[in-house]
Amino acid sequence: MLLIGIFTLLGFIIVLGFLSNFFFKTTGIPDIILLLFLGLLLGPILNFVDPFIFEDFSQAFSALALMILLFESGLNLKLYKVFKESPRAILLAVVGIILTMSITFLFARFLLGWDLLPGLLLGAIVGGSSSSIVAPLMRKVNASNNIATLLTLESTFTDALTVIIAIGVIQLLMQPAMNTFYSISHVIASAFSIGSMSGLLIGIVWLKILKALEGESYKSILTLAIVLLLYSFTESLGGNGAISSLMFGLVIGNAKTISHILRSKEEMKTEKEMKEFHSEISFLVRTFFFVYLGVIVAFNSLYIVLMGVLLSVLILIGRIFAVCLSSINDNEIIKNRSLMIIMLPRGLAAAVLSQLPLYNGLSNANIYLDIVLTVIVATVIMCTIGVFIFSRSKAKNEKRGK
Repeated sequence: MLLIGIFTLLGFIIVLGFLSNFFFKTTGIPDIILLLFLGLLLGPILNFVDPFIFEDFSQAFSALALMILLFESGLNLKLYKVFKESPRAILLAVVGIILTMSITFLFARFLLGWDLLPGLLLGAIVGGSSSSIVAPLMRKVNASNNIATLLTLESTFTDALTVIIAIGVIQLLMQPAMNTFYSISHVIASAFSIGSMSGLLIGIVWLKILKALEGESYKSILTLAIVLLLYSFTESLGGNGAISSLMFGLVIGNAKTISHILRSKEEMKTEKEMKEFHSEISFLVRTFFFVYLGVIVAFNSLYIVLMGVLLSVLILIGRIFAVCLSSINDNEIIKNRSLMIIMLPRGLAAAVLSQLPLYNGLSNANIYLDIVLTVIVATVIMCTIGVFIFSRSKAKNEKRGK
């Protein structure tokens, strides 16, 4: 009976994940809220699932989610498009993260009594919008091509950038014995350089192997196996496995550009089927991860929840400044400021990163989780309400125009 119950629950979660995603596409209400609520229902509310059963493999699950998230981010991040066509996406992403981290540090320092690095870590965790929410919403609100590209690229870029920054701050926090800047920077640079180089080199080699395997079956699942092996290999060398996953994804996702850079005689390309396969893997991991977070979250303190709501409001204020600064001398962006401001939902990247303090033995680890989940829910609600108001306003203006 236990086995039947487990299979029933797993199947139910996947079906609900699909329905939540379908509901998101049709209504614009992100599936994150429904998945987190299911987790809360199964865990803290009904006590149907004991959160302690996840203790033995929760760290591996979080590492897997981070790995898949970064690989897919790299796979979908078109470097030429980012650097050549949308420099403002980079500007918006960087300014947004800097402002969010600064605001969050001040918030953590004066309201939570935290020191510099813990405050910056919290800021990095909640520093960027979620590409898995923003991209579908762009289609939902029928945004112009330039604005949709700008916001989609910004969210994809921040997914990767916030992870890199958060991992860097974690590295700083994990080296308390090193009291010199040189020692600390050497450790961090070593981990990042090993991760970057291993991802790039293995990615280039794998592109050539994929070219040789053209026409063969199961290349997508084989690529996933390489991501897992690459992560383990990089970590065993003292590098950062998450960064190697990102760089590997960048190489595979930009196969055509890489082949031109290498002046390869045979042009390589990223197959559409591979992207679709890894998108489904990402959906599966994402669905279970948000349900898992709902199960393990405690929300023991109403004060911490209120602090999370307050931080969300401060993030919104920071977003307003970031959009205004990045829209200078661009009339199209100025006209669409309201839409750009409401595109601040936090998602999978923030959820996965919220687990890092716990697995690295940092103090206040549970507070990170409670605040971050509150911020995710609050910013998603803000975005949903904003999209509803924007769509209503746009429809009225179109009727008047007729």
